[in-house]
Amino acid sequence: MLRAIVILYALLLNSLIAETLHLESGVKKNSLIELYTSEGCSSCPPAEEYLNSFKNNKGLWETWVPVAFHVDYWDYIGWKDRYASKSFSQRQRQYARLKRATTVYTPAFMVNGTSWRPDIFSRSPSEETSNAGNLIVNIEGKSLAANFNPVNKLGNKLKLNVAVLGMGLSTYIKRGENTGRTAEHEFVVVGYSLKESENNQWEMSLPELHYSDVKNFALAVWVSQDNDPTPIQSLGTLLPLYN
Repeated sequence: MLRAIVILYALLLNSLIAETLHLESGVKKNSLIELYTSEGCSSCPPAEEYLNSFKNNKGLWETWVPVAFHVDYWDYIGWKDRYASKSFSQRQRQYARLKRATTVYTPAFMVNGTSWRPDIFSRSPSEETSNAGNLIVNIEGKSLAANFNPVNKLGNKLKLNVAVLGMGLSTYIKRGENTGRTAEHEFVVVGYSLKESENNQWEMSLPELHYSDVKNFALAVWVSQDNDPTPIQSLGTLLPLYN
């Protein structure tokens, strides 16, 4: 009986160790690729397929950090997007107010806070050549601790953005512009939170999920200034376990 208890404890300990993640961005600036999309948008599937392709990109998480924000402003046309959040629509509108985008539409790509068009999805964004600073993230269970060492002096308050991503998601769309289409999704933001800091250090919990029927997860983390959603530095990883 004692032997069985010891073996069980060892297995539990190994599981806990496996769940502890240490991530570093490095000093070179990575690129956060944001796609604003909706399952109710007939022109969005090619853009989503393009974003999905980063799953097999050698630079995933080290050069490219893809995230798909599903917006809710197309829900009225007949299909409610179950991944959408009003806050994601507001984030896109904030970019427009700051003149980072000319208008609010889908599909829309933002790369490190700048509007970007991929030329019929035939190319990747240009890699960043500048240095931003090292973002360090440690995750134990659902607790996250982070610190950021910027290359250049920034404002007094920085925000840490944490997005839990759903991977390998699929939806059969029964109504609206995409009726009869099966949508395949990667990098979908299914949980999102942010926290301010005056010393570039953060301790927080991983965000609650607004959509939880997910089997495979990833994580994107980035730093931004207080009143500007533009990423300063970002990183990401697959999450071996979330629930």
